[in-house]
Amino acid sequence: MNTLSVLLNQLSRRDLVQQFVNCIAGFVVCRMLDSRNIVPSCRTGTSSEIRNDNLQVTVMPTIKQRRRPANMKSRILTFGLLISLTMSSCIVYHPMTTDIPLISEKNDLRVDAGISIVPSANATISYGLTHKIAIQGFGSVGADDRYYVQAATGLYKNKGNNRILELYSGFGYGYGNAYKDANPGNLLGDYQLYFGQANFGKIASSNSNFETGFGLKAGYLHSNLTDKNYYDWISESGPFKTYHDESILFEPVGFIRFGGDKLRINIKLGGTLIYKFTNTDRDLPYSYLNLGIGLNYRL
Repeated sequence: MNTLSVLLNQLSRRDLVQQFVNCIAGFVVCRMLDSRNIVPSCRTGTSSEIRNDNLQVTVMPTIKQRRRPANMKSRILTFGLLISLTMSSCIVYHPMTTDIPLISEKNDLRVDAGISIVPSANATISYGLTHKIAIQGFGSVGADDRYYVQAATGLYKNKGNNRILELYSGFGYGYGNAYKDANPGNLLGDYQLYFGQANFGKIASSNSNFETGFGLKAGYLHSNLTDKNYYDWISESGPFKTYHDESILFEPVGFIRFGGDKLRINIKLGGTLIYKFTNTDRDLPYSYLNLGIGLNYRL
């Protein structure tokens, strides 16, 4: 009785009357066609089914499909838009998925290579030069002739319980090429980055191969970008204006690593915020987020 009550509550009054009429009509026809074992179907009320179980009529009420909550739809839409923005290749700069090595001792070597959602391939090599000093090199190659390389040196310290603190300073150089359909036009050129970075995390132990941590890079960004009809239409052949801009860059990144004793899968999520001091009416096209995945090897 409880099951029947639930089903009836889910039906509208019109649906209930229609199903009742269909079943009565089906029963009458069934009695007339008993000898042929032909039974009208109460699923649709319009077609018939041949049955061998002698006048068994089943009522299958139609239950209206529940609508997906509006907040779920908005979350899916927001996530889709976010992925679309981060996957755009029409940018000068994007968050770099540089490895956070967490060097723990002298001769500790980390080699990391992977790809990212913002179309690019990258590799990082980090090495414990002494018991306190580490060095690192990074390179990235992306779509639209984008590339970036950096070198850094720093200090590291094991804080106990496999927790590592790293402090780096370094220099980066890159090239970007952004395209805009509206004019159409390009904004292209090189940039230099002087930065400092702090990393903190926990490395694998004898009980677990899982590693996690985060880092924050901050630095001074100098760019030399030529406007070939990107901001405004000038002409087909130029001359074109070059903007020399000074900016501050903030780039947080977090990661998880898991797998074997030496080879692990590395997943990184990074972001970028750039604040311009010059030509503030001309936005610098860059990506706010980037997601990377790759392999990390520790020797």
